[in-house]
Amino acid sequence: MKIVHDRNLNVRPRVLEIAGTLSKYVGLGLAVTVAVAVPWSALVALDLRFSPRLPWAIPAGMAYMCAATAYLNGSGWPKSTAAARKRYFRAQPLVLAEFNWALLAGLAAVTCLWLLYAAFGYLSTPPPRASEAGLPLIVLLGAALVAAAVTAIAEEGGLRGFMQTPLERLLGPAPAIAISSFFFVLIHLSHGVAELARNAPFYFAAGCVYGLLAYLTRSILPSLILHFLGDVLVFALKSSLVHYTSPSGSMNRVSLVASALLLAGASWAAFFRLARLTSSKRSRVSAEGARLRQ
Repeated sequence: MKIVHDRNLNVRPRVLEIAGTLSKYVGLGLAVTVAVAVPWSALVALDLRFSPRLPWAIPAGMAYMCAATAYLNGSGWPKSTAAARKRYFRAQPLVLAEFNWALLAGLAAVTCLWLLYAAFGYLSTPPPRASEAGLPLIVLLGAALVAAAVTAIAEEGGLRGFMQTPLERLLGPAPAIAISSFFFVLIHLSHGVAELARNAPFYFAAGCVYGLLAYLTRSILPSLILHFLGDVLVFALKSSLVHYTSPSGSMNRVSLVASALLLAGASWAAFFRLARLTSSKRSRVSAEGARLRQ
């Protein structure tokens, strides 16, 4: 009985330590996401309110995005945190084969999710028009590109970078990906509770795809590109740059589901190939994480 009691005493501080570290890295990831995304939203709101004919928010947003990205990737003061910022942001370049397989796996998976999203009727109602929809085409295009880039850098850098990277070492890849995907769902609460409840499975699944890409490649670059392209499409739909016809009829839904299943198989095969290509890179990091969790 004394041995069991001693073990419980030893386990409790370890659990508290892990909980504290978990909270720290979750908070860090969310802080990075907010710090990158919110200034862009504020610039757009000010521009639309005071000078909608002069789209100064676009170049200002691009400048802020570039400065924030450089800082997160290790530039700037203080130099004492530069290495940690670069490691957690993990915008690491990939060899061509890894990059190609990562894009193929992620694109197939995300397209599969979009097809299922449509098949189950979630695209039956057109998305609301954004306040930017009445602006000139060139302004809309510029705003769509900058908004998508800022959002992708904020969410991939914050969630799949600063949050997921240390959690992989602390808890292992599966819990880290699940946690970052859970908070990926929660940050869309600004869209409204009803819309979040409807779209939560899609957001979580997409978050798992992005998180798996970041884990396998040790880089956010593939998920960053896919996230950017997806957000360009979403913004284009909301601002009426792109029009679509809602799917109708059981045959259309069957074809969408069948196409999604084919893409799911292609994605699985591509992820399997990617995992083999990057296995040596991950084994070194996994060994470091195992030592930290002991």
